[in-house]
Amino acid sequence: MTLEELWQVLDAADPSSSGSSGRRRLLADTLDELASLGLVELPSSRSYDRTANPPLPRFVTRPAVAAPTRKSTAVMWHPKLAWAASARLTADQEQLLVKVNRWLFRSRGDLVVPLRERSLEILGDEKALDGKLATSLFAEGRLSLDLLRARRAVPRLYTERVGVGDVLLVVENSDTFDSLVRVLTDRPGRIGSVGWGAGGGFEASVLSISPDVREILYFGDLDRDGLRIPANASRLAVLSGLPPVQPATPLYDALFEVGQPQPGQPALSESVAGPLVEWLDLPQREPVRALLASGRRLAQEAVGLAYLQNRAVSSTAPLL
Repeated sequence: MTLEELWQVLDAADPSSSGSSGRRRLLADTLDELASLGLVELPSSRSYDRTANPPLPRFVTRPAVAAPTRKSTAVMWHPKLAWAASARLTADQEQLLVKVNRWLFRSRGDLVVPLRERSLEILGDEKALDGKLATSLFAEGRLSLDLLRARRAVPRLYTERVGVGDVLLVVENSDTFDSLVRVLTDRPGRIGSVGWGAGGGFEASVLSISPDVREILYFGDLDRDGLRIPANASRLAVLSGLPPVQPATPLYDALFEVGQPQPGQPALSESVAGPLVEWLDLPQREPVRALLASGRRLAQEAVGLAYLQNRAVSSTAPLL
């Protein structure tokens, strides 16, 4: 299974984690746990992606026979953890469940609190549960956020009103957000608000979008993260009953028109670039696929204030 496929599995298992700054650590910890259980085999250190920390394996393999794990020792389990009595658990898993067990016996009330507050209360470490949500401990019928009376805290998406439309334009980076707000305030067209996605933060803050928004458009960098972020946010939005996140195609067309490709990126294979470009409109997919395969990127700041103002002056049509 490739690293790109592992990201997709993580997104499907825990969509709300996609905007977390610790998302890469979450995947690393999950893979380490799966490896300790004998459920996956990690490659040698030469086959790791080291473009960010922590390093991640470019692929994992599944062994033919999973290594045995230890059976839970005798514990008086709370009825909601009765499954643990017969479960095959690692020592770390059992220690965690014993702490949850104690909390269940002594806890009262029905207040639902942010996950890290509950993690600190139960485990003494506010981040301890971050890396567990995509593991077997949170499989169907086992631990759950409902059982722990916890929730993922959703960061708010910062927006500015520019018109009366019901279309939200989300922009990845702060400078381009500022320029678009300035230009669209005078000529908003269909756009009612402009949101600052704050990079990967949009993968979580998408859930804070008002249900009154009828359409969500997105404009970001043309690189691996710039495509992954809106695609992940779109999946989470749809699961939550919001409109899908769609590409702001005229702005991407403008980026190809005026942007200068920047080198220094890892050249992406077809198996990695292919799923990324699927989020774009069909005419843009092949040019972007070629861009990613060449190890280059386009920064959205190329569509800057001067370009946007000239475009507004020279055309009677709205920007979007």
